[in-house]
Amino acid sequence: MSGMLRRGASRVTGRVLLALIVAVVALATALWSAPAAWIDAAVDRASGGRVRLAEASGSVWQGSARLVWADTGESAQTRASLAGVALPGRVHWRLSALPLALGLIDASLRIDGMPQAVSLQGSFRELRIANGQLLLPRMELGALGSPWNTVRPAGAVSITWNNVTVAAQRFDGTAVIELREIASALSPVRPLGNYRIEIQGRGAEAELVMSTLDGALMLAGRGVMSARGFRFVAEASPSSPGDNRLLGLLGLIGQREGGKTIIRIGA
Repeated sequence: MSGMLRRGASRVTGRVLLALIVAVVALATALWSAPAAWIDAAVDRASGGRVRLAEASGSVWQGSARLVWADTGESAQTRASLAGVALPGRVHWRLSALPLALGLIDASLRIDGMPQAVSLQGSFRELRIANGQLLLPRMELGALGSPWNTVRPAGAVSITWNNVTVAAQRFDGTAVIELREIASALSPVRPLGNYRIEIQGRGAEAELVMSTLDGALMLAGRGVMSARGFRFVAEASPSSPGDNRLLGLLGLIGQREGGKTIIRIGA
């Protein structure tokens, strides 16, 4: 009798183990073939709908998509429509599965316009981004929302970054953004000029300094980004005193104070 019970228990145990193995294999297969759209959903949630990976193809582990900065307006309907600025070309990524199972991130990222792919390493709490550079052709930036939709600027963009670490409400590292051959739909002067924005992240805050490389419109400003928001103040003036071609544009982008126009963004 006891032998029959042992054999019966053994058969039940074998069936349970077989069912568990089948379930584990099925789960592993599902995860391995997880569509790239899952990455889009994760980025959408993490950014509050302001950054999307549109037209995603491939899998979570190796895929590509179009990177879109959605309109900065607060309308959920607007964000869902993917209105905004899309980077030319596509974003390509590789993500290692084994480190992810241990709560670690080991990935590489390349955007069309990068000289080479950059590595991303760390965890879900802190991510380190290898030094890199991104070169973008002429882009229309007016679709980013206020205040860009007023000026409707366009131009080529280059971004260089070094020693970047990103964590919750924290950014460490440096980045330099150069805006080349900038023009505005509101001004007959083309181009307005070439500009540089230097960003220095120091934990909870990142400082911005904007300067003019050359051009008809001189811009110089400073700002701060943090979890509390974004503040930026700049002075704008014609590089040639008495150049009245920029009066219309200056009147729209800021308030006149003496011989300069003051631009204020944020609190």
